[in-house]
Amino acid sequence: MDIEFAVVILGVGCYVVSSLLAAASLLGFRASGERVALILMGLGGAALAGVLISRGLRPGSIPAFNRFDAFTCYGLAISAAYLLWSAYRYTRGIAGILIPYATILLLCGVPALRQTGGAPAPGQGVLLTLHVMTAYAAFGLFTLASLSAVAYLMQDSNLKHKRFGVVWERLPSLGALDHIMSRLVGVAFLLLTVSIVLGFVLVHKIGGGDAWLTDPKIAATVAMWILLAVFVHMRASADRHGRGVALVAVCGLACLLFVFVGAQLVAPTVHSFMQVGLGVNAP
Repeated sequence: MDIEFAVVILGVGCYVVSSLLAAASLLGFRASGERVALILMGLGGAALAGVLISRGLRPGSIPAFNRFDAFTCYGLAISAAYLLWSAYRYTRGIAGILIPYATILLLCGVPALRQTGGAPAPGQGVLLTLHVMTAYAAFGLFTLASLSAVAYLMQDSNLKHKRFGVVWERLPSLGALDHIMSRLVGVAFLLLTVSIVLGFVLVHKIGGGDAWLTDPKIAATVAMWILLAVFVHMRASADRHGRGVALVAVCGLACLLFVFVGAQLVAPTVHSFMQVGLGVNAP
């Protein structure tokens, strides 16, 4: 067992224990477990981030070009988004949904730990790095917003059916969840816009042409961007709140998952972390 493999197992193990504690806390079995869960998630995230950094220090390498790197980056982006938001405004309960989601992503990536990735084409390192970073930041923030929308729908259902039990008490109020969705989707929309623009610049540099513009993953990304634009419009122009806005956010998460893993299972794509040496292989 080499050091990298051991660190990955340690990091993912921290997430597994963290997700169990967070879920137990949400269900009321151990109310104080969420704080411990956040600490374990931070430790596991630090270990996995160290693995990605060590991979990134290799010559000509950006750790985003295989399934392990991609799932790990996505899981860490979600974790970082939640930790940063918690530092700004602590919202209990959401960790019971978010940490298990991030853990599943990380577990999906572990079998591909030994998979090799492609290197960026010469001269694209900086632009490609910015494209990848802004994409993952957008994914992380929007996923947090979408999981907050899931919590909103749970609370809305609890209110309508007068189920004022442990989950009702542990999750934030409807107003707080609506605020989280609004703030995070706006920032995610801006970051995704920047990432898409950088992607088109990269395509222009490599002369990708129609093979990129008609790619199913690009089309799915544009569809996700449109959903975010609809959400932002609903909040900014129409001042919409509540269940309808939450459903748009949840649909956006489904679209994100299709962008991330589904598109390449449905049709061949030149924009996949499952492929190697295509020059621009960002998630």
